[in-house]
Amino acid sequence: MGIRMSSNQFTYNYMISLNQAYQRQTKLFEQADGASIHRGSDDAIAYTKFLRRKISLAENAQYQSNTKEALSWMKTSDGSIAHMAEIMKTFTEKSVNASNDNNEDSDFTAISKEMMAEIQEIVATGNTQEGDRYVFSGQKDTTQPFNWSEKADRGLAKTLDNSQIGFFTGSKANANSHLVQMLTLHDDKGDIFYLDTKAASDGSYYIYSKEFMDEGYKDAIEKGDTSIKGKEATYAAGKLTDYEVGDTNFTVSAYFDKYGVLNSSNANPTQINTTALNGSSLSSSLDFSTVIQPIVTYSGDHRHISMVKLNGAADPSSDSVNLTGQQLFGSDIFDNEDSGNQEFDSPSGSAMINQMLTVYTQTAAQNSKWMSSDGITVSNVAHSTITIAETSLGARAQLYDSVSTMLTNQEANITEEVTNISSTDVAKLAVKLMEMSTLYNMSLSMGGRILPQSLADYL
Repeated sequence: MGIRMSSNQFTYNYMISLNQAYQRQTKLFEQADGASIHRGSDDAIAYTKFLRRKISLAENAQYQSNTKEALSWMKTSDGSIAHMAEIMKTFTEKSVNASNDNNEDSDFTAISKEMMAEIQEIVATGNTQEGDRYVFSGQKDTTQPFNWSEKADRGLAKTLDNSQIGFFTGSKANANSHLVQMLTLHDDKGDIFYLDTKAASDGSYYIYSKEFMDEGYKDAIEKGDTSIKGKEATYAAGKLTDYEVGDTNFTVSAYFDKYGVLNSSNANPTQINTTALNGSSLSSSLDFSTVIQPIVTYSGDHRHISMVKLNGAADPSSDSVNLTGQQLFGSDIFDNEDSGNQEFDSPSGSAMINQMLTVYTQTAAQNSKWMSSDGITVSNVAHSTITIAETSLGARAQLYDSVSTMLTNQEANITEEVTNISSTDVAKLAVKLMEMSTLYNMSLSMGGRILPQSLADYL
């Protein structure tokens, strides 16, 4: 028994087949734009790979944008730092000239004017901008970092040279790598003393005479004592000093702020209570020696700006693109980690600038003796500090440059993979389109012949 098909059913089946052929042809026409995948249903596995590669390509584009901006930022910073380093080199040479006690009054005046002009240039360069952002302000990059303040009483620090560092600290720290300092004091007779702000092993803060600091310690070394650490009380008993600080909780911050300016919150900021040693009848207090000089303040913060260049966790040590005030100008006795000032605030960010202003002030005052010891050391350390910052920035810039090259190569590889996954084989597509067009047209022609045009024709 045969199965009878009505004309409607025959027509319906024909139309379905024709529409399917049309859909296949339409999909082939879609590929004329060069892409073989337009939706997940085209090829689920290939489409998944395609999406992953597109995400990788977008990430790569963002990282490339980050590295380009970072390199631009660091190029601007590096140029500024190189300029400051060159100025500081010249400043050091002038410090050596100022240490010559054969200079005439006019020589000191000329040198000090040149020093001030160089410091002003350093401050101006420290306010360099990349666009409208200050490159040395930390994350407060819309705030001008370095500003001049009024002249103020700043504590006069004693800066130790290499041989003094070894004896008085018991370490082999190099005076060209950071400042090692004591505070300068004087009594009512004008005699000079130096206060070690680091407590000795017995918890006392010892004060040394200028004579012992300048020459006496050398005799101690000749006798076999390579360091005073642990022997402070012995040296004090030997009359190398007549004082120690009476306050066992002494901190620099009780007398000076982080810029070295006398602390106005202290009821008597110019004097420190002392204990006279060996039954001495000397005064029970000493005065801090100060110098009236201009002050430069820092208004930025000490946080870094990161521009991530690779997948994974952020690494501030390598992802940061800026240098802060402290990295440029280091710390001194008034704002280092032992000063107590960091507990209330943060490093001053302008320590070396203010130390250089002390050098300038002492040069203007024709104090060649101070310049021959402290002045030259301060200038050398200031130059060394900014050179270290320049080297650090250069290393990071080189890393970003290498990553930029890698990202460019990575982009080419990902783009090739995307092309391989999603691109159309043009020759193959052309053949298929010709086949599908021919079949479709033949179907239309055949349908026109075999399908009943009307019920009368069918009957």
